[in-house]
Amino acid sequence: MSVALPEVVEKELAHYQNTIDLLHAGAIDADKVFRPFRLVHGVYGQRQPGEVQMVRIKLKYGVITPDQLRVLASTAEKYANGISHITTRQAIQFHYVPLDKTPALLRELEECGLTTREACGNAVRAVCGSPLAGTRADEIFNVDPYAEQCFQHFLRGPLSASLPRKFKISFGTTDADPLQQTNIQDVGITPVLKDGKQGFRVVVAGALGSSPQAPITVREFCEKADLLPVIEAAVRVHHKYGDRQNRAKARLKFVLRTKGDEGFRALIEEQVAEALKAGTKGAALPDALPAANPTPIPITGSAAEQEWRQWNVKSHREAGYAVVSLCIRRGDLNPAEVRATADLGEKYSEGDIRSTNDQNLIFRRVKIADLSALYAGLVPLGYTRRAHTIVDVVSCPGASTCQLGLTLSKNLGKELEEVLASLPLDPGLQSAHINISGCPNSCGQHHIGTIGFHGASSKVGDKIVPHYVMLVGGGDDGATVTHASLIARIPARKIATVVKALSGWYLEERKAGEDFKAWLRRTAGQGLEKAAASAARVALKERIVPLCAISEDGLKDEDLYDIGSTQLFSASMAELGAGECMA
Repeated sequence: MSVALPEVVEKELAHYQNTIDLLHAGAIDADKVFRPFRLVHGVYGQRQPGEVQMVRIKLKYGVITPDQLRVLASTAEKYANGISHITTRQAIQFHYVPLDKTPALLRELEECGLTTREACGNAVRAVCGSPLAGTRADEIFNVDPYAEQCFQHFLRGPLSASLPRKFKISFGTTDADPLQQTNIQDVGITPVLKDGKQGFRVVVAGALGSSPQAPITVREFCEKADLLPVIEAAVRVHHKYGDRQNRAKARLKFVLRTKGDEGFRALIEEQVAEALKAGTKGAALPDALPAANPTPIPITGSAAEQEWRQWNVKSHREAGYAVVSLCIRRGDLNPAEVRATADLGEKYSEGDIRSTNDQNLIFRRVKIADLSALYAGLVPLGYTRRAHTIVDVVSCPGASTCQLGLTLSKNLGKELEEVLASLPLDPGLQSAHINISGCPNSCGQHHIGTIGFHGASSKVGDKIVPHYVMLVGGGDDGATVTHASLIARIPARKIATVVKALSGWYLEERKAGEDFKAWLRRTAGQGLEKAAASAARVALKERIVPLCAISEDGLKDEDLYDIGSTQLFSASMAELGAGECMA
């Protein structure tokens, strides 16, 4: 049964199909005209030859309904390789979609309330938000109405698809929220209370990539009604002052680096005035939350269920409810799993489901009385593993599909999950996060991992061997962000050995109350003056190198293959192409 779509969407879909027809007729250039066009529609070229595409689906601040999940399952089967992949910005990606099938896919997505518009390309991307918004006892007010306002304002906005490079926005809840990321975005927004008045702290120009940047605060306290003009001002600064000649320096962070903090703030205020002149208006929206009255989670049931309740279940701010995290391995769900998740979310969470930036799902309104029944439903899916912990490894797809991917990062993630499953259930250890990117560009957010890795290539003798660069001590910590310290380059097949060694050293050497992240920061010399910090990093590297060094004489055949690959790493490197994130 077809669904009536808004006229603007119908025209957009017709234009998209017509442009594909022009491409096939040879009437437009595939690279100069068609590639940037399809990117704005969320269609991204893959590493594989031919016309298979990655299609990215925007989820506004992670919201996904059971019915939308069912559409994802059916469309993934019909058009893609069956897998719905959760990204580190709460979106869903399909892979191996034939180009000529993308018009039908985009239509089916729009008909269920999902969109790919501006999910890729030089655009205002999906508006992210903490999946815990509205559930935490320490929240001042509900940030969701403002995230919704922001999403709707920029979707198909006049500047939204004509920027020098991509632009990212995210809403947090409180500085103590572990599932928000406001300091790695072009704009990060957090509710604050000042002199008894509610408003927002707004930070701008944060970023990761191969050259991470901490944001600067442009409003310590922003009135609720002023928020939208301030966000639009940041978009306008990017649009007006971003570098349109050098793609490698076109992100907003480079405007900050060029202008300096005060010069940049002046540009923001200049563009706030322009936004207001253009008629952009914010509003103080209905955002009150029910009084916080959380019910403690009873630790009961079998030993396995008790462990699940301890790690994956938290109290909701409303009495009688719980918030449950589903641990999705590397963010991949097959159609049967998607459908089962939809049914469980509908039955036990009032349909309230969100994706997370660590590639998981959250059921946000589970009655405490239903926890055992939900647990029984999750066990066959394998979703009861410890979420948001050291064994819940985050990874981008890497060389499996990305043209820039050097290594098969998801395969390393799988290996680490298996190896680290036997680590002690020590809270200081389990609170760590491992983030893996297949190249230096940080799609796996390695710069903010407790331990981060990015793919690399190194020669041992005359042989090309897959490696990872290891960084430690990173984290987006609410009010601040710490970018991880680079320590060493490690052969891919030695990563698990090194991570287990670091875990053991931490348990032996930690100070009272020191978690793994704090120990790594201290051990790597973070916070020390430059020479002392450098000496600390060298000392840590010298401890690690004996565990992983490979000599030319000691090189084994398996070392020439990436983890899980049957192709020589040298051959894989020959497949590298121009990444479309720079298109």
